[in-house]
Amino acid sequence: MADGPSGSTTVDSGRTAETARPVDPAGNVEAVETGENTEADATDENDIEAPEVTAEAADTETADAEVAVAAPEKTDTSPHAEAKAEPSDEVASEPSAATTPPKSASSPVPTGHSSQLADAASESAQAEPPVATRGVTDVARGTRFAGRYRLEDKLSSGGKSVTWRAVDEKLRRAVGIHIVAAGSEYARGVTAAARAAALVGDPRFVHVLDTAEEDGLVYVVKEWLPDADNLASLLAVNPLPPHEAYEMARSVADAMSVAHRAGLSHLRLDPENVLRMHTGQYKIVGLAVEAALYGHHTTDAARDDTRAIGSLLYACLARRWPDGRAFGLPEAPRTGTRLCTPGQVKAHVHGPLEAVAMRALGYDYKNQPPFETPEDVVAALAAIPPVMPPEPTVPVSAAGADFDDEYTPAAMLDKGGSGPRPPTAYRPVAAPTPPPALGGGFGRVVKVTVSVIVLVAVILTTWQIAKHVSSDKDDTPSPTPPPSASSQDSPSSSPQQPAAEPKPVAVKGAYEFDPYGSGQDLDGVRSTYDGNPSTGWRTLSYRDARLQQLKPGLGIVYDLGQPMDLRSVSVDLRFGGSGTTFELRVAPENVTSQPDVSRGGQDAFRTVATAHSGPGTEVQVSLTEPVKTRYVLIWFTELPQQSADEFSQAGLKNGINEIRFTG
Repeated sequence: MADGPSGSTTVDSGRTAETARPVDPAGNVEAVETGENTEADATDENDIEAPEVTAEAADTETADAEVAVAAPEKTDTSPHAEAKAEPSDEVASEPSAATTPPKSASSPVPTGHSSQLADAASESAQAEPPVATRGVTDVARGTRFAGRYRLEDKLSSGGKSVTWRAVDEKLRRAVGIHIVAAGSEYARGVTAAARAAALVGDPRFVHVLDTAEEDGLVYVVKEWLPDADNLASLLAVNPLPPHEAYEMARSVADAMSVAHRAGLSHLRLDPENVLRMHTGQYKIVGLAVEAALYGHHTTDAARDDTRAIGSLLYACLARRWPDGRAFGLPEAPRTGTRLCTPGQVKAHVHGPLEAVAMRALGYDYKNQPPFETPEDVVAALAAIPPVMPPEPTVPVSAAGADFDDEYTPAAMLDKGGSGPRPPTAYRPVAAPTPPPALGGGFGRVVKVTVSVIVLVAVILTTWQIAKHVSSDKDDTPSPTPPPSASSQDSPSSSPQQPAAEPKPVAVKGAYEFDPYGSGQDLDGVRSTYDGNPSTGWRTLSYRDARLQQLKPGLGIVYDLGQPMDLRSVSVDLRFGGSGTTFELRVAPENVTSQPDVSRGGQDAFRTVATAHSGPGTEVQVSLTEPVKTRYVLIWFTELPQQSADEFSQAGLKNGINEIRFTG
């Protein structure tokens, strides 16, 4: 076990030193003394009430065996005790234990007795181990720890540990719990790392709330973040935009600088341990605990964490992983032994961020030396101009529209307006092809009105002529008068109009609706109504048991251009089979601008139907009565479990390949 230059703890074989706070001197293991008259010292140290042993009896094997068996019986069972007493043969086999004391061993086994006493204690410890081991897989749903943490959903099981979502019944909140076996070689290290990490109050770390040992299990309680996505899922399809990559690198480097100043290190920074909240804030999972659990041998902890920051930034810029294929990312290419820069992999890479990534990975970049500590990365990011997000752009609903009176707020901004304002006059928009004389919604209303007036005038004129002819020939009987023939044709032709075949309703635009997340597949939305079923939109992959444990739902809003009578919807899903549920929601008829996309925005839409997937990929939704609306929301509330593919890892996911509306 060794400490890095920044004071961070180096983990070896599942053990870690607690550097964030001093160890109580009372917990130190006394140096081993040789001799025969040590029974009084051993009795004082372990509070063992044994019968008085004379010097002659001390040499007998029987008295030594009795003391050896009695010694491990009295151990500290307090919930604050961090380690059980070790058998004396382990102390003898590890001379370095005197320099690395256990955290709070209230009853260490005396080591000053004869070799016969040590052998007897060893045999007793083997027959009756002081720590009852319990497998992490034996824990069932509903188990309570500390009388307050009730296990609800098992999230993952990695062999060494099991992760659960639990409920803190005292504070009535959700928490996450990692569980390891108390008898494992890394249990002490995990406990020490969790206690040290709990002292770091930086909000960019997922906070450790509690840790203890109970019923042969060590558990670590951390805060629960249901609205966060890890970096691996964010990079499943595309690299991050430059301003997102800049914010990630700055947050992670700042946080690790704070941790190193506190004497801690992470040593296992990867895309699965970096989370992005819905607010855009980044958080780090598993400070010190991940390395204590899975192990990481290092001679320079600060340098290793710096290389990890460089790998994360490289992945955000190029969507490649520098150390081979991992975390759902392809392997980064190399020219000989040197790693290709992000700019050699992807076009339009931000130059200053590329320099920071390569130097953090340990490469010279344009005669600039590599970084060795997270503080070097922080200083380099502070020296470049802040990378700001781009100006707001027109959403898909306005950019893809081909009608004239589009007065959404984003469309008004794109046309040079200062904000949303009601339409006051008809403003024709230039189009690639010559428009009709009266285009747009207003033009259609005028044309329909004129057509109706002309039709009514023709009918009235015909009726007047027929009436005049009939009055002139009122004395002459007519076997088949024209009014009678027309009256017979009218009823027969009138009921045929509602029975007309449904007509396709064209989609004028669409945009992704994910108010409880950071987006799914923005580029794939347009492919859901392009007439090509081989392309489409897909969701991210979620690892929870149900989608609604993470968010109420997600989906796509389709713009029909103007209020239309909607009769049915046909959705071609990306994955067939059961497990997918979506709601067909419509905006009120009088809504003519883009609905709110913030949290709770789905409530602005009225649910008119709920559909469940079947054996195939196509789901048909037919309405009993037509609904007049302009905006239609396909709102997914349940997603099926699917295996990993070229876009994302295994988890809850689906998508839309093609959608068709009829009215």
